Amino acid sequence: MKKMSELQKQLADIDSVAIVCHYQPDPDCLASASAFQWIAEQSGVEEATIFYEGDITHQEVLSFINVFEIALERIREEDLKSYDCIALIDHSVSGTPIGLPDNVPVEFVIDTQEVGENTDVAFVDSRSDYGTTSTILTEYIDDQESTPSTLIMSALLFAIHHERLDHVRYPTLAEYKAATTLYPTADIDLIEEVYGSSLTPSTLDAIGRAINHREKQGSTLVSSIGRTTESGALPQAANYLLRLEGIRTVLVMGIVDGQLRLSAQSFDPRIDIGDVVEQAFGSFGSAGGHPDRAGGQLPLGIFAESSAADVAIEEQLFTVVANRFFGALNLDDRK
Repeated sequence: MKKMSELQKQLADIDSVAIVCHYQPDPDCLASASAFQWIAEQSGVEEATIFYEGDITHQEVLSFINVFEIALERIREEDLKSYDCIALIDHSVSGTPIGLPDNVPVEFVIDTQEVGENTDVAFVDSRSDYGTTSTILTEYIDDQESTPSTLIMSALLFAIHHERLDHVRYPTLAEYKAATTLYPTADIDLIEEVYGSSLTPSTLDAIGRAINHREKQGSTLVSSIGRTTESGALPQAANYLLRLEGIRTVLVMGIVDGQLRLSAQSFDPRIDIGDVVEQAFGSFGSAGGHPDRAGGQLPLGIFAESSAADVAIEEQLFTVVANRFFGALNLDDRK
């Protein structure tokens, strides 16, 4: 494969690379980063470290990291400065930007999102016609004589199924081919172990609140899980609500650590949910993402320290969020 040869050639000239995930990385990002780490080490890179930012509270992601033994470190700018370069792997999905040091060049970008033409990055592989970044990395691996560990192959297979194949969410032929490549080497028991750890009692409570506190407009649903300590409950609630009959787009809000967190998902081909969330909330904080998944993190200002029992404030926030989201989708027939 031409891209794999080009990647190995670029990696051969460096001694260390910081592999930077998107904010609060998901399985696709983590599996892709782990596979890139393996390729880098196979290419002679002495130090390849996976970095992340944000709090990983999603129980399934925590289990994914533990079961597949993915080693990663929280970003500190002084740590990144000691590396020759930075690799951004599946980096663009989050609506929350990550600060990178100016004096460490980004030399590698692998993603399913388009990268601007005016870039000085040495190696870019962006495929908007692919469903997951793990699929791209699987194709790289399939072009090698050696094979990564069972843990890496299993992580990639889980990510592809979790992101695209399980719910038939914009899968492409490439995802099915990649899954076929990975299956013989993957450990299905480990994958089942991760699936079985997705819900904690507190997450289940949060999903229950989201079910009870919702507003529907056409095929679009806005919901709230209220105040929670688990930001990972938001995408889980959004994923659950997206299964409701007639629902194609979901936004879930919640108050976490004094901030308003947003998680949105959509399988409506007419909607780029990343653009919608950015349009609706980008001027108030960080917001954006992929065409089918997006997130946001907005400051609450003087409302951050309000009492957890102050239902009126939470209802006001819910109304504002719902109005802006429905408005960004041109759903103006609210009763």
